[in-house]
Amino acid sequence: MRQEEAIMLGPAGLSAAEEAVYLALVRQGGATLTQLAARTGLTPTRVRRAVLSLQRKGFVHHTPAPEERVVPVPPELAVEQQVRRRQEELEGVRAAARRLAHEARSRASNRRTEDLIEIVSGRAAVAQAFDRLQRTARHQMRVLVAPPYAVPKDVNRQQLERQAAGIVYRAVYDVDALTDPGFVASVVVHVEEGEHARLAHGLPTKLAVADRELALLPLAWTQSAHDAALLVHPCGLLDALIALFETVWSQATPLSVADSADLAAATAVSATDRRLLSLLVAGLTDEAVGARLGVSRRTVVRRVQHLMELTNSRSRMQLGWQARERGWL
Repeated sequence: MRQEEAIMLGPAGLSAAEEAVYLALVRQGGATLTQLAARTGLTPTRVRRAVLSLQRKGFVHHTPAPEERVVPVPPELAVEQQVRRRQEELEGVRAAARRLAHEARSRASNRRTEDLIEIVSGRAAVAQAFDRLQRTARHQMRVLVAPPYAVPKDVNRQQLERQAAGIVYRAVYDVDALTDPGFVASVVVHVEEGEHARLAHGLPTKLAVADRELALLPLAWTQSAHDAALLVHPCGLLDALIALFETVWSQATPLSVADSADLAAATAVSATDRRLLSLLVAGLTDEAVGARLGVSRRTVVRRVQHLMELTNSRSRMQLGWQARERGWL
């Protein structure tokens, strides 16, 4: 028997002996048990058992006596019966899983604390927990994003795949997270692919929530935040975290595709321009700013005009506000 045939028919529920008998029948036509034993090299007892099993599974049938022969059912019909039977079995398993999930949720109030909250330790484990969270979501992901980062600051490929599959991503970014050009570039990609994004000042924590099933919360909001986190299952704490996200979301500023493109351009602002803005906001005149930076007053005016155009500001006061909104100050 060729290996590819075994790989093809094995998942249909046939043993090696059953495959050998069935393939011999398909290739050489109906036969008696004695002839099948000769064709396959199996003992008469193994052939008899294989034929009985194949008959129960719908792969063969017998011709009437006196010349009783074993005849194969056409492969497309026999396999289709098996596929349909397996699908019915899997649907039964899925229904049982739903019942168990409902039962588990109904008994959540009786679960022990260690069943409701998992402690995840180590950078790799935290990253894996975030991946698990995204795979768990069936409807939406809620995310509060602020540095330091538990995962690399590049495009979240799994997020793009999940969004393409219909999962809604809602993210609130702390403006401090948008001072890095590479990070802003990833935000632009996420928003362009359908992410619903908003901006806020001073997020209270980093957070990720999958539906109402699972949340990931750092134990400490420091440079070591990626070293330990909590996975929170359905309970009062998860409800509180969802309420926190919704409160932050309602107060945050929407970020459109056009706005995200502006942010990408904004991160190109030089350190000199940031220094210039900070001096202007501090109340220095153009001449004083130029003296501090070692440039002429005309250069200061030209750079201010460029920044106003970049931010669509109509006044220097509006420019100062925009600079703070974009995290330049």
